[in-house]
Amino acid sequence: MSGRKIRVGFFIDAYKPGAGTENQLRGILRHLDASRVEATLVTLRDPVPEQYRAEIPWPVECLRVGSLFSSSAVLGFLRLFSWLRKQQFDIAMIYFVDTNQFVVPACKLAGIHNIIINRRDMGYWYRRSLLFRLNTVNRLADYFLVNSEAVKQLVATRERFPADRIKVIYNGLWDKITAANPATKESLRIPANASVVGIIASLRPVKRIDRFIEVAAIVLRSVPQTYFLILGQGECEAQLKSQAAKLGIAERVRFLGQVSDVGAYLPLFDVGLLTSESEGLSNTLMEYAAAGVPAVAFDTGGNPEVVVEGLTGFLAPEGDIPGMATKVVAVLTDNDLKRQLSNQSAKSVSERFAPGTIIRELMAFFDAIK
Repeated sequence: MSGRKIRVGFFIDAYKPGAGTENQLRGILRHLDASRVEATLVTLRDPVPEQYRAEIPWPVECLRVGSLFSSSAVLGFLRLFSWLRKQQFDIAMIYFVDTNQFVVPACKLAGIHNIIINRRDMGYWYRRSLLFRLNTVNRLADYFLVNSEAVKQLVATRERFPADRIKVIYNGLWDKITAANPATKESLRIPANASVVGIIASLRPVKRIDRFIEVAAIVLRSVPQTYFLILGQGECEAQLKSQAAKLGIAERVRFLGQVSDVGAYLPLFDVGLLTSESEGLSNTLMEYAAAGVPAVAFDTGGNPEVVVEGLTGFLAPEGDIPGMATKVVAVLTDNDLKRQLSNQSAKSVSERFAPGTIIRELMAFFDAIK
């Protein structure tokens, strides 16, 4: 293949930036070197929404597959196989479980020699029947690409894939954390001298925002002039608001909904929390660090690969809510500590997660396997 561009197909269930994996794929597609790569984005089900189409500098296809276990899926598989034979991709990059099950066999039959399954979380969705299907399909793949050492260990153990064919490349911090219209405490009805603790997360069960609210109740006993901001939306919102009301802290917990410009709010955070029970490599922790926000998270998944204990933030044992609250209070009540953590946080992400770093590592991986 020397002297010609590497042809790469990127396959995903649907392309809707906003969530972690989609945002990472978006960053890769926008930063790939067009002098070295020819890319195509392929969605399994829905076409790329028009508002995102203009930002993708590559051809886009949609397979329009519904249920994987239907007669239409069989026809779709045959169409995909025929299309893949014509495309002659050097590399297939495959995201998400349904696409994993559908596209990997088609790529293998079409003669693609470098099939890469991407796995970017700690398998909170694992079920016995699904794992059985994945472990069967995964044997057809050549490599896994994961975003943390923690995910690598999980894939090797639970998905039974050889560890020497699992490559770790961290998530990229693709966009600068800036704010066109910075939020103010006044606009949020927060006193000027109050402390602010925030979290950026979708309001889904795995993100465990209920633990954030429990931490808030404990912190308020020691630092009563504290407000808590939740940036995100999801199915658990009503339940979480009820929880805050029952704990008597509803006035101190603000639900801001889905925020397109998180950079407008991060300067308000004295501490950024992450209370998920499962994380591959958290984009939220990276955003905190880039904005100079000290982080406190649970010691789970890839969190220790982003938060350096005592240097850029603190880690509490998984599920230790009082322990997390103690760490938060320590930062809120020690301005020198908060300043030190803030300075080190920004430095820690400037190179490790920079777009140039991630693309260089990805291209080196492509070059090594092609």
